[in-house]
Amino acid sequence: MRSLLRTAMIASALLALHGCYTEEAAYPGEVDNGNADLVEVSPGVEVIADWDEPIFFADDFYWVNRGGFWYRSGWYGGGWVRAEGVPEHIRGIAHPEGYVHYRPAGFVHHEPVHGGYASHAQYHATHAASGGVRVRAASHAGGRHR
Repeated sequence: MRSLLRTAMIASALLALHGCYTEEAAYPGEVDNGNADLVEVSPGVEVIADWDEPIFFADDFYWVNRGGFWYRSGWYGGGWVRAEGVPEHIRGIAHPEGYVHYRPAGFVHHEPVHGGYASHAQYHATHAASGGVRVRAASHAGGRHR
């Protein structure tokens, strides 16, 4: 009886782990100093400007394409999970790799802003980019920042 119970517990644990896979592939990414900037690339889609890896933001999630598969996270610095049901405006990005170090006309990289997300957001509220470029601070707090 104990052997059967132990086997059932192990099988349950293994089945539970099967649905908990996350992808934390190493990449030559930025050291996160909390100063990542989002710039709009199409309606409802933004990308982290001048970043080593093209990380997009849409529908309250960050999105990255690795090896032909889309991953999403509530934070641009990790926690990536392979995504099912990727929105068309993300899935339709023909060449995501083309957004590595993306800098639209009018974007100017700024010095680090100390004091966290609120200070970074305030910086962009008082320092508008030129040429109509919309720039805002990327969030660490689950992506929910509009």
